[in-house]
Amino acid sequence: MLDSDDKQVIKDAREGGAMLVTWDRVVRLEDGVMTPYEALNQAKETGTGTKEAKAEISRLHELTPAELTVMVDMGNQTFKSFRQHIEVKREEAKLIRQLRVKKDYSWRAIARFYSGLWGAPWGGNQLAGMVICEKAAKLLREDFLQPPWN
Repeated sequence: MLDSDDKQVIKDAREGGAMLVTWDRVVRLEDGVMTPYEALNQAKETGTGTKEAKAEISRLHELTPAELTVMVDMGNQTFKSFRQHIEVKREEAKLIRQLRVKKDYSWRAIARFYSGLWGAPWGGNQLAGMVICEKAAKLLREDFLQPPWN
């Protein structure tokens, strides 16, 4: 299930002629496009690549080292803060797993759901949803980045 943030991010990317890149399987499946990695691999395997692969490759933006450093630093700080402040109880872990695995909630949808439930300020922040899923999966002795979670 995509939340309103997911839908807007996908819409903005499409309207801007860009591609959304995410590790969130729910968003990838809903959007129905190749990841840049798939496009690059396809282009390498076929020599020149299909029309679709070429289109995807043309949309890639190469980050400068400075841009990447800033993004990584801010993401790490935010992720670390969420890890320190978000707590998931064992009884909540089962519901989180059901929402993510059975109902296909995206990480943003998980974050928005629990932001409302817990009265937390993060809204649909994808990193918050990742931390919630990570902590729930650990309580259930699973890995949130592996199937069936992702």
